[in-house]
Amino acid sequence: MKKQSSIVPVRIIGIKKAKIVCETEDDEIILVEKPKMAKRDRNFSKIMDDLRHSGLWIPFNRKLKKILKYDWLDDSMTSLEF
Repeated sequence: MKKQSSIVPVRIIGIKKAKIVCETEDDEIILVEKPKMAKRDRNFSKIMDDLRHSGLWIPFNRKLKKILKYDWLDDSMTSLEF
């Protein structure tokens, strides 16, 4: 049995009234509840729709059942020099 990571890449494939429909790389469908602030935030729906159209993969935390606000790299990676 393969161990699942708590953070997985998802792509938004649909937007419902109260949920965001996401798909993982393994074709698993995940329904994510919209945050409570989404009703007051005019930009939230626009951003989610732009992500859906672009097909970008975004980080999702399985334990928290939330789309993450930050990118894949954490702060410790930005200090590295190549």
